[in-house]
Amino acid sequence: MIKLSRFFVICLTIVILLSSFLFNIVSAAGEEIEITMWFGRNNFIPGDAFEQFHKEYPNIRVKTDVIRLEQSVADFIRAAGAGKAPDLLQVPADSIGPLAQQGLLLDMTELFNRWQKEDPETYNGIAPLGWSMPKWDGIPYGVALHIGPYWYVYRKDLFEKAGISHPPKTWDDVLEAGRKLSVGDTIGFSIIGSREHDPVWFLSLFMAMGGQFENNVPQLNSEAGIYLLSFYQTLMRDKIASSDTLAWNSGDMRAAFIGGNAAQSFIGDNIFPTIQEAMPWNEKWSAVPPLVRPGAESEGRYMALGWPYLVSANTKYPYEASLVLRYLSRPEIISEVAMRYQPTTVVKVLNLPEYKEAKPWAPDFEGAFNQLVPLPAHGRQPAIYRYLLDAMQEALSNPNDDPAKIAQKYQDLIDKEASR
Repeated sequence: MIKLSRFFVICLTIVILLSSFLFNIVSAAGEEIEITMWFGRNNFIPGDAFEQFHKEYPNIRVKTDVIRLEQSVADFIRAAGAGKAPDLLQVPADSIGPLAQQGLLLDMTELFNRWQKEDPETYNGIAPLGWSMPKWDGIPYGVALHIGPYWYVYRKDLFEKAGISHPPKTWDDVLEAGRKLSVGDTIGFSIIGSREHDPVWFLSLFMAMGGQFENNVPQLNSEAGIYLLSFYQTLMRDKIASSDTLAWNSGDMRAAFIGGNAAQSFIGDNIFPTIQEAMPWNEKWSAVPPLVRPGAESEGRYMALGWPYLVSANTKYPYEASLVLRYLSRPEIISEVAMRYQPTTVVKVLNLPEYKEAKPWAPDFEGAFNQLVPLPAHGRQPAIYRYLLDAMQEALSNPNDDPAKIAQKYQDLIDKEASR
């Protein structure tokens, strides 16, 4: 009788433990989970606003907010310090270093391995650049589903009016055409000169002109760097650019081009749909990949920016956050964003007929897209950027100064900063 009683107690204990375990599983599955996600632009938010995701995962709610890319890093650091960091955030790829160094980002290695096993179709559908761009010291912190290159754009109507029959092939040709095109209220080339943005246009030109990096530090005192500074000086000295260039931001630059007040510019692929609304592709305007520096044709590279989605180190729901990333990478979800805004690293989308219909210029840039390289990032990037902006503005303000001396002056400051 005693043995039976003991057996009964043991069985009852096992039943209670199993019941408790199963109850916890059911409770976790039914728990209402809120994932907070910061997008860098409203345009990045999928058109369905996660409606299908909420149907598939009824216990997970994605709450979105828009924190502009320009302030996302600083705001995230402050939010993390106050214990109010989002689960997911979007930042420029070249800003990952400082966040990773402070331990604010989650190492996604295990979660990405799980993604590859559970959903290989979406995982394998992302181009290598989408995975490599959000890494720091070899550790993956997120995925870059959107990338953005800059292309050389020109007004075909203004070229024809000026008697120029074909687009430039080199940056020297751009300057030569700019002199002919600068007539009356029309400027030959519109460019950013203010400090409102990071110097990514400047660096994209630098790389197109053959500029190199050593340990992710731009070599401004190289032939390419000196040529770049001289290019900016010539724009001002020969009155090819606006006299107000020092105050111009990206909006001013593209408004001048779209409005017909600038004959040439250097504009991001994401702005092409806006230009297309104003004037159909290949009628009054067209574009080609970045041009080359004479004598350095083999050294130029096509730079791509990226705006990866990252996971906060303090998230309580890392797996659920990774499910959001999987959802955003689905071709049917991301194609909607890619067609109206930024190109994507999801390869299948780039080959969709509807994508090419929405972006008729896309086929002309397929080769260039396959050659895109990420902008190198350094742990001291913010300070390096300040010196690059200083160099750019000094060249714009002093068009007759020796560009080599300007380059060396700021290279010394950049190298000192990078060595800290």
